Amino acid sequence: MKAIRCIYRLIPLILHLFIAVILTLLLGRPNEAGMPDQRFRRAIQWWYRVFCRLFGVRIQVRGQPSTGPVLSVSNHVSWLDIPVLGAYAPVGFLSKSEVRRWPLIGWLSGRNGTLFIHRGVSGAASHVSDQMAEHLGRGHSVHVFPEGTTTPGKEVRRFHPRLFQAAQSAGCPVQPVSIRYLPPADHAAAFVDNQHFLTHALRLLAMPRVDVALSFMPPIPVDGTDRRGLSRAAEAAVREAFHDGLPPPLEGDSPS
Repeated sequence: MKAIRCIYRLIPLILHLFIAVILTLLLGRPNEAGMPDQRFRRAIQWWYRVFCRLFGVRIQVRGQPSTGPVLSVSNHVSWLDIPVLGAYAPVGFLSKSEVRRWPLIGWLSGRNGTLFIHRGVSGAASHVSDQMAEHLGRGHSVHVFPEGTTTPGKEVRRFHPRLFQAAQSAGCPVQPVSIRYLPPADHAAAFVDNQHFLTHALRLLAMPRVDVALSFMPPIPVDGTDRRGLSRAAEAAVREAFHDGLPPPLEGDSPS
């Protein structure tokens, strides 16, 4: 049964991936800031929502993503966090540099406004923080995972403050977001311990469904707060939402 379910979902997902290529070729021409235009951003959001439906992901949402530019921050559990967030928040993402070398995914990520950071390289965080501040200053929201790595998804770990400098430099607020995978898929969703991407994805595809609670908290202003204070406040807000239980479903909230 699991194998049948996996194949049943995999075929339309492969076709949907080719739609992403077509959309990127037709609409994905970055502007002078290296970011996609509004038409392409809307197309990306639509693509993420359909991806979640095809993948068997059901998202329950509380709150709303900011309509203005924000540094969006959340806990990090899985590669699946990106389509889950992208289905609702019009943001560009910050990702590790290795993703840029992934076949097709790396090319698509680069064309849809993803920024890449070279972990362990001196000055990399400062450089990418300047890039983020530039994008925020031009009116584009950016999402980062300040825990620095994926976790088992049982708790929210410490947020590293360095990248919060981008919000201060741009004068943009910080919006905390909580991502919580719900039983029975919570264990399977965690992408940790150097798992192979394809093996992990196929295991999730074989599950009946993956339920996610996604909570957008009120933006935190940057005035009068240093980056350490911003990171602590955002971490506390995400942790509170994460442990606050399943949010009530809202109209139009669940790609299924």
